[in-house]
Amino acid sequence: MKILFCLIFLIAFTSNYAQDQLFKKDNSKLDVKIIEINQTEVKYKLFTYQDGPTIIISKSDLAMIIYQNGTHEVFNNQPTPTQTIVVTQPKTVEFKPIEPQKQDNTPKIEELLETKNLISCNILEPLNGTFSISYLREFANNYFNVYVPVSVGFTKPFLNQSMESTFNTHNYNYDYINNFTFDRKVAEVGLAIHFQTSGKKAVTHFVGPYVSVAQYTGTFDEQYYYNDPYTGYYTNQTTQHSFVMNRYYFMINNGILFRITKNFNMMMMAAVGYSQNEFIANDPKNFGRSGYYYIPNRNVFPINAFKFNLSMGYRF
Repeated sequence: MKILFCLIFLIAFTSNYAQDQLFKKDNSKLDVKIIEINQTEVKYKLFTYQDGPTIIISKSDLAMIIYQNGTHEVFNNQPTPTQTIVVTQPKTVEFKPIEPQKQDNTPKIEELLETKNLISCNILEPLNGTFSISYLREFANNYFNVYVPVSVGFTKPFLNQSMESTFNTHNYNYDYINNFTFDRKVAEVGLAIHFQTSGKKAVTHFVGPYVSVAQYTGTFDEQYYYNDPYTGYYTNQTTQHSFVMNRYYFMINNGILFRITKNFNMMMMAAVGYSQNEFIANDPKNFGRSGYYYIPNRNVFPINAFKFNLSMGYRF
């Protein structure tokens, strides 16, 4: 009886280790019969169905195999020859403060050229006793402009009076005429066509002909001697006359246009040329003494007219 019991125990013990045990990474266990093991795969059959198909499993899915003889093999998934592992060294990250981006508020040239018209005021004209406003229109892709200034006087034109004494010696051309004085510039209107040498830039130079006509009012004194019948002596007598005069300007204008913003411009101009006077009322020549006492015109300076302009205005 004891011999029979030992035989049954030995058969049962042997049956437990007659199969191979396969442990997967998902913690599942299979009793199998290992058929073949290569570098990447394990081929096996189910121990309970050894007549069934051969099953193939990748070594990467296995954790361990315990063979029927008690030995075991652990799979640590070392890279196979077909695998490549790239080891990168940790990098030191340097954090820098983020500087706020500076906004470029400079207007682009396309924006500056969108507007073509300019209404401006000459801030130098009040020094000459006048108020001036002008209109400028750019055309031909901003390479030309037409310029029309208009001015009206409100007091004595001080600069004109000073230049009159220097370049336009009307009060010296005729004997017995003196104190030639401007009372007021009534009005002036002009026209210029300028070529802009750099029309596609924010700052452009321009040059061109300029013509205008201005009207002035003023006075001059006529002095003459006459024989006093009561005393028998010659007496000096002065008579004041009022005049109205038109002055025509023929000049070359040079200037710079500053397109500061789309709607604000500044302009600087300087014109030089010749002026010619035409008296509408009381020409001094008609009151001067002719003949022996006539003094020839001493105004031989060919350039006798100057104009300066510093304007600011609205562009639209």
